[in-house]
Amino acid sequence: MQDTSEDEGTTDTLLQNQNEEIFIVESKGFTSGRLFRIAVAVAILVLVIVLVAVVVVSLVHHSAANSATNNTTAPGTFNWASYYGNHMVLQQGPHRAVLWGYGEVGATVNVSIDTSVSVFSSMVHEGENGRGVWKVALDPMPPGGPYRIQGVHDTNGTLQRNFLEDVMFGDVWVCSGQSNMEFTVSQAFNAQQAIAEAANFPNIRLFTVERMQSDKPLYDLDKILQHWSVASSDSVGGAAWKYFSAVCWFYGRELYNHLGYPIGLVATSYSGTPIETWSPPQVLEDCNITHNYREESDVLVDAGLVGWPSEHSVLWNAMIHPLLNMTIKGAIWYQGESNTRHPDTYSCSFPGMIDSWRKEWYMGTGGQTDRHFPFGFVQISTETPNVIKLGYPAIRWHQTADYGYVPNPAMPNVFMAVAVDLVDPDSPFGSIHPRDKQDVASRLVLGARAVAYNKTEVTFQGPRPVSVNFDPERKTVRRVYPKSLNITVKSNNGFEVCCSPDLSQCSMTSQEWVPVPIVSSTSYSITLQLSQDCWEDVTYIRYLWEMWPCDFKQCAVYGTESGLPEAPFFGCLLEPDKKPPC
Repeated sequence: MQDTSEDEGTTDTLLQNQNEEIFIVESKGFTSGRLFRIAVAVAILVLVIVLVAVVVVSLVHHSAANSATNNTTAPGTFNWASYYGNHMVLQQGPHRAVLWGYGEVGATVNVSIDTSVSVFSSMVHEGENGRGVWKVALDPMPPGGPYRIQGVHDTNGTLQRNFLEDVMFGDVWVCSGQSNMEFTVSQAFNAQQAIAEAANFPNIRLFTVERMQSDKPLYDLDKILQHWSVASSDSVGGAAWKYFSAVCWFYGRELYNHLGYPIGLVATSYSGTPIETWSPPQVLEDCNITHNYREESDVLVDAGLVGWPSEHSVLWNAMIHPLLNMTIKGAIWYQGESNTRHPDTYSCSFPGMIDSWRKEWYMGTGGQTDRHFPFGFVQISTETPNVIKLGYPAIRWHQTADYGYVPNPAMPNVFMAVAVDLVDPDSPFGSIHPRDKQDVASRLVLGARAVAYNKTEVTFQGPRPVSVNFDPERKTVRRVYPKSLNITVKSNNGFEVCCSPDLSQCSMTSQEWVPVPIVSSTSYSITLQLSQDCWEDVTYIRYLWEMWPCDFKQCAVYGTESGLPEAPFFGCLLEPDKKPPC
């Protein structure tokens, strides 16, 4: 019995111990589960806080990025002007790039570059329409990048920040004119290849102004077609007549290949527009231009230009004036076809427009853009073969202020691409729009390298004679070119003389002109044969004085090494550098 009792007691003790052990285990499991749930809750809370912080930072950054590219800003808020944005190019030194924008009147704006300790400050003052504006000029910067530029708007200690990301410093060129400048890469010869190769030029940045007009000068752009973009197949290969300008792109691309640093291209063009729409009122007044193309409704209908800008200064107001606060290196221009109906005033309006643009850009940037910045233009090509339209040769002549070449005393620091021989009779966009924009741009770049970048070793002009000799016995005229410049004669045609010593009888539209063929040539001269009944009174001579004077690159005289054509001219037979009257 005792043993049984002992066994039972032992059994009871074991059961008690087991129960205790079980209780203890259950107690430990309860405690661990509670700690686990607390830890999970804390982790979730931390994760939520992190996610909220990420979202807030993302929204702030997104807002800053949007503010850098959005071209509309509510009054009283802090922002950059419309044409400052991510991926842009600012003008390098020795110029100082100007930045401006909007803010609250009385606030201070501080602008800085991420690699510099310098801070550039401006008070916000009341501008147009009561809107607060500010402006700063950065220190001269070397070419390169990318940089991050910060703007801080301080209103009594309340700060707002905006950023410009991926900013490069280099040369900024403005490209303007009518349809042959608006003509896009996608429309040009070898477009597919050019568009595919665009991504190889990430240091070329592009910006396109939307077509618009205004009766009064605007101080910022109302519309932007293409915000600042890195060169790519998308940014270069936009739709026809949209972006990007073929002449502007090929010009910038070849310029970049020579310079090796960032290039910013600002395209602002409008098809079918005369120079009067691009000129400030003062230029038109100085040139006594009162004619308005809108008065020619029947002509505009025939030309398909109804509804296109024709009023004086409306494109200057809307598409050039807003850009005047941006520091630039220079400008190129392709326009003139719309002035062939009334060419006579172009020799005044074109040099006047160039000088006015230069003056206004100099003033708008506080002297940071050169007062006589380089200006290049394309001497217009052709329209229709076998049609007499003397307005075309007249415009080509007047584009040079009646000198036949640039730079000249009336047009300093100007360069030109001759395009009279770059014809395209099969262009699907009309022969007035030749597809060969690569040669146009290459000829422009030769001029830019020589004139804008002072590369004196670069040949940028076609052959020009240094002397003329007359042989009365043979009735021939020998035009002598520099012996150091070999010439190639591709055609015997193109020269004409006027059979009268009277300038009134030898006007550009006179019927007194007769052809004189090239009968012989050397590596540096050509000989023209006068006719038997037209040699004693010959005083005036002209060259390529037709709308369509030759086939593609088949005019008479070219530089052998440069491949550049002699430019069209009208002048004195025996004094090649003298302007009529002779």
